[in-house]
Amino acid sequence: MKPTAIYSAALALALAVSSAFAETAVSDAQLHKFADAYRSIVTLSQEYAPKIKAAADAAAAEAINVEAQSKMVAAVQSAGLSKEEYQGIATQLRNDPALLQKVNAILQQAAKQQ
Repeated sequence: MKPTAIYSAALALALAVSSAFAETAVSDAQLHKFADAYRSIVTLSQEYAPKIKAAADAAAAEAINVEAQSKMVAAVQSAGLSKEEYQGIATQLRNDPALLQKVNAILQQAAKQQ
């Protein structure tokens, strides 16, 4: 399994469509939660990619990937969103440039504070 598997998992988590949530407005509080979850997912992706690459075989890589996905879902929930809410916001970001700008601004502000 290639290191991109972990990025694929993160992308799948972020881009899977939740049609019920995709139709609703997103509050600033939800955008902040999404940004928190997104930062955690990126960190986990960076942490797990080398582990997957270094795995002894495909079975070991898959086990590591499953662990990473589980931690990503936990990170989303820890940020205060359900997996479906996170996915819905991610879908909206793809279709709404203004919303994407808001999330980017939140991420940039958080980066400045670190």
